[in-house]
Amino acid sequence: MRFRTDKEKTVEALLFIVSRYGEVGRFHALKTLYFADREHLRRYGRPITGDRYIAMDNGPVPSFAYNALKEDVPEPVRELVVGALSPVANSYHPAYRPHREPNLSYFSKTDIECLDWAFEHCRRRSFGSISDETHKHQAWEKAPLNAEMKVEDMLDGVPAEIIEEAEQFASYGIL
Repeated sequence: MRFRTDKEKTVEALLFIVSRYGEVGRFHALKTLYFADREHLRRYGRPITGDRYIAMDNGPVPSFAYNALKEDVPEPVRELVVGALSPVANSYHPAYRPHREPNLSYFSKTDIECLDWAFEHCRRRSFGSISDETHKHQAWEKAPLNAEMKVEDMLDGVPAEIIEEAEQFASYGIL
């Protein structure tokens, strides 16, 4: 099962997250996005962004979102990021600030519900606490290090109808 990454929506989701924090490091921004995508997938049978997650040392990393924050994406997507977020100068770790408000028209009510949930879930937690939690997720445990995590493994323990919904969303490519 694989979803198509909605690049514009991913940038808007990153902007939503960074706006909620005001200023945030790359780790917290990307892990908040992971938790939002995972939670939405598990509740409603589709992720918010469709990004691919890679099992890295410190937990899952959304591939496109990570590259977008590094501005390591082709035009015109790079302009979407530059116009939305800016790196914080003189920060010890890469961090970002919003340039504008997120365009909420990209999101459903349930998308916003899960983005808000993920923000609350991550905002006061340490790097180690978040990383440790993600290391207990089956999808991270089963994936080889630096390899793509399987969507099916992110759905461990959910009802069969959610899995069926996810399969349908993945086959149509609609988020």
